[in-house]
Amino acid sequence: MQIRSTVLSTLLGCLLVMGGTTALADHHETQQVTLTEPYDLVIAGGRVMDPETGLGAVRNIGIRGDRIAEISEGPLQGRMAIDAHGLVVAPGFIDLHAHGQTNAANEYQARDGVTTALELEGGAPFLRQWLASREGKALINYGATASHFMGRALTMPAFSAPIRRYEQQLAAAGADEEPVADLFESAGASAYEAVADGAFVKLDAALVKELEAGALGIGLLVGYQPGASWQEILHLFEFAAAHDTPIYVHVRDPGVRGIQEMIANAAATGATAHVVHVNSMALGDIEHALDLIEGAQTRGIDVTTEMYPYTAASTYLESSLFDGDWQGRLSIGFGDLQWQDTGERLTADTFARYREQGGVVIIHMMKERWIEAGIARPSTIIASDGMPYAPGAHPRSAGTFSRVLGRYVRERGSLDLMSALAKMTLLPAQRLERMAPAARGKGRLQVGADADITVFDPATVIDTATFEGGLSFSQGIEHVIVNGVPVVSSGESVQGVMPGRPLLGRLRR
Repeated sequence: MQIRSTVLSTLLGCLLVMGGTTALADHHETQQVTLTEPYDLVIAGGRVMDPETGLGAVRNIGIRGDRIAEISEGPLQGRMAIDAHGLVVAPGFIDLHAHGQTNAANEYQARDGVTTALELEGGAPFLRQWLASREGKALINYGATASHFMGRALTMPAFSAPIRRYEQQLAAAGADEEPVADLFESAGASAYEAVADGAFVKLDAALVKELEAGALGIGLLVGYQPGASWQEILHLFEFAAAHDTPIYVHVRDPGVRGIQEMIANAAATGATAHVVHVNSMALGDIEHALDLIEGAQTRGIDVTTEMYPYTAASTYLESSLFDGDWQGRLSIGFGDLQWQDTGERLTADTFARYREQGGVVIIHMMKERWIEAGIARPSTIIASDGMPYAPGAHPRSAGTFSRVLGRYVRERGSLDLMSALAKMTLLPAQRLERMAPAARGKGRLQVGADADITVFDPATVIDTATFEGGLSFSQGIEHVIVNGVPVVSSGESVQGVMPGRPLLGRLRR
């Protein structure tokens, strides 16, 4: 593997190891390590920031294989070395909400500092086949929830047979294909149907199958399912509580009402709930919504939330979101909609034409003050809601994490750097680890932790993708390491490496 000029040459001499080592789990004590052979990779002289322990000091990191082996104040010997002087060394960013699951999408995510990108809102239907399609072909780590949307469609005779045809297609898919999008299109009309009396048993069985394939929970798109009754959703929460598995939910209605429904279900059943993109759900009520979520947390209800740092949303124009009086519900008009493929703003005529055709639209419906208020709150995790790769896709697909670091930490001072990093690393890892024990090795810079690491320049890091210009790589993300393998080096993508691995739920069989 060729490492660019800012990576130091192999250290040939036997260097003295001095200073302490931070350790993972129950090994937090300082240790003295005797080095018997060079590390595979050393990150030298960076400001190491670990949100769990509070470490924020210049250290050297020694990596052996796919794990952090030592963190030292003194020099370390390595076969390869990265000069991180003047840079921040952080745990790799964990994105709980990434619809882009091809390597084309993954490259933009990696260049934004992401080492793990998960599809937790919608889930991945036929999860075992989907995981197989990514094995050995993924740039960064991946995983998904069980899809409630697809599970309920499979209980309906009109939809189950067409959907089953995609099972083999998924198994044969490459890492640069998105057959899941076709699956959801085929099942789209099922969202308007109710699950028949007596069919909950079939739905439960479909979800159990996906949990046993390694699902990280249940993805619930009730906001896109007009046919889903409150009884169906309450039953789903009862199922989740019985299997001790979290639900990642796009709530039913904008404002606080949908969030209240999910908190009530979680409180009544004991289930774990995670409200996705609270900014585009709560809109102008974001502070009230976060008051609800934080109040529930203080009373022992296991509910968390996330947001992205942009004032526009993005979804499919043919979805139920645009049924009926969508202008009134969202307080926007045709001109606030931007067609992804061309960048044009819509009119009544183009709205009707493109809705019939189907495709992705960007929805300009939020205010900057709502975003800034949400990011500053302690309860919000940062997650991108990144769309499948397309040149004109929403900029959150490429710049979410760098935008928080550049715009809201450095430029605006909305929150401090350590707090921002916790929202990108430790908090998502903690949300995951009860269902995925391997997540305890992520989101931390400690001995024994996974060598998923992001190195960035705090003085220059910023997103560059825009609504007008489409996707482009973030600036200031200098090095990204996934399972001990550099995938970004000196601000450039490393070619020919695929070190990504699946993150699997504990119910896998």
